[in-house]
Amino acid sequence: MKNGRIILKATLTNESPVGIGSGRDEHSDRDLVTTLYPMDNNCRILPPENITQAAFMKELPFIPATSFMGKIFRQFDEKECPEVKTLWGESELNASFIDCSDILLTELPEYAKKNSCNPTEIRDGIRIDSSKGTVANGAKFDYEVLGPGAKFDLTMIFRVEEHYDNYDIALKTASGISTIIANGFDLGAKSTVGFGRMKGDAGLFELDFSNTSHVNQWIANELTKNPKTPVTSAPTTKNQFEITASFYIKNSLIIRSYSDDPNDPDSTHLKSGGKNILSGSSIKGALRGRAERILNTIQPELEKTETIIAALFGDVEKEEDDKQKVKKNGYTVTSRVFVDEIVIEQETIKEELQTRIQIDRFTGGTVDGALIEEMPLFPIKNPEKDLVQIKSFRIRVNDAQPTDKGLMLLLLKDLWTADLPIGGEKSVGRGVLKGKSATVSDNGKEFKFPDAFDKSVEMEALQIYVDALNNLNNYSYYQNHVERFKNKKNDTRKQ
Repeated sequence: MKNGRIILKATLTNESPVGIGSGRDEHSDRDLVTTLYPMDNNCRILPPENITQAAFMKELPFIPATSFMGKIFRQFDEKECPEVKTLWGESELNASFIDCSDILLTELPEYAKKNSCNPTEIRDGIRIDSSKGTVANGAKFDYEVLGPGAKFDLTMIFRVEEHYDNYDIALKTASGISTIIANGFDLGAKSTVGFGRMKGDAGLFELDFSNTSHVNQWIANELTKNPKTPVTSAPTTKNQFEITASFYIKNSLIIRSYSDDPNDPDSTHLKSGGKNILSGSSIKGALRGRAERILNTIQPELEKTETIIAALFGDVEKEEDDKQKVKKNGYTVTSRVFVDEIVIEQETIKEELQTRIQIDRFTGGTVDGALIEEMPLFPIKNPEKDLVQIKSFRIRVNDAQPTDKGLMLLLLKDLWTADLPIGGEKSVGRGVLKGKSATVSDNGKEFKFPDAFDKSVEMEALQIYVDALNNLNNYSYYQNHVERFKNKKNDTRKQ
């Protein structure tokens, strides 16, 4: 085919909340980007051609094509796939050969239909002062997200032109994108804490403009008449270290969520899509805090610890006169650690209302007005069944260094042995987990727990990771990684 089109069509589903900010702050500190959709009375989104049948128009989120295209572009290794720069128009020789429209909602999540057609949620966020273990001054914020389970329609059109002889390049790239979509990818804000997980079914089609019937199909917008078989697989992430695990909730768990209804308890456990979850931000915050303590224990230089943590978990520039205040337009170091937001197995837990009071330390009596109602999660005990509350706990480290791997293993050990709580009210024993099973994957090698505890060869191999953490021989990697982001920001300021 010398001239024509390759078409990629896909239905995407967000498996976790998605947040793509609009710059507005009408509902939260960061509202979602939205557009108007025609709706019927049953909360169904109507296609544009049926807009005259709409009962009402509703403002709902969408995924801008710029966000999607930017994310997909970064999934390809430019050294192994230099042709993608040509297709995206990143070179000076040509404009982009890809047309992609904004990705619109086609179906709301089931829970939204019971919630007045509203699929969005407001999440609370905080930043912890690691030196005190409390919320940093002024670091309380909230943001709007689209809850999981919504469906989107994606159409990408790759232009094939005789002058550029780009058919093979377009087909190879479209095939890679279809595999990325099938395997799942992260999109939007806070993807390092489990947000924006998208997955779908993609199909490839082609139109050859030397064929008159294909030209007529193009004019009639009939893009899916001629299926095409993909030719390649998606690019893989190099040097990725991954831990997947299952845990029991030892006592109780609460990640506080607050309701506007005065009849509800003062705080309940966080839900998303109507289901109790273990949020990625809570997991990553706990991991970061414990990683900092581990590094401070094995070596005394605080500057080294700060650099390693910044290069691993990410960082933002702070004001010189206030180390807790984020500097406006400062540099940002992106995180190499990714965790998932976890839906807790609903049939293994129960919510129980608890009433707490505050004691006056001088009189020994109750402080007036300090009556608190909360509803944490408690594990259901069943001697006949092994009820595991958390089955899909996952940590990924991109471009993992030996020091990173050793640190992640020690964090797994602390979680496994009920020494690293997650969530709120740690001081009264909540948030403690116990290990059930785990798999550590490192470039084709796998270690399975608890089986690995009985295999001396595997334990010796894992000890090498921890020894690398103690040696810190590759500290220069972390320095260079952080400096790269600082220099990039400084170069932008000069321009």
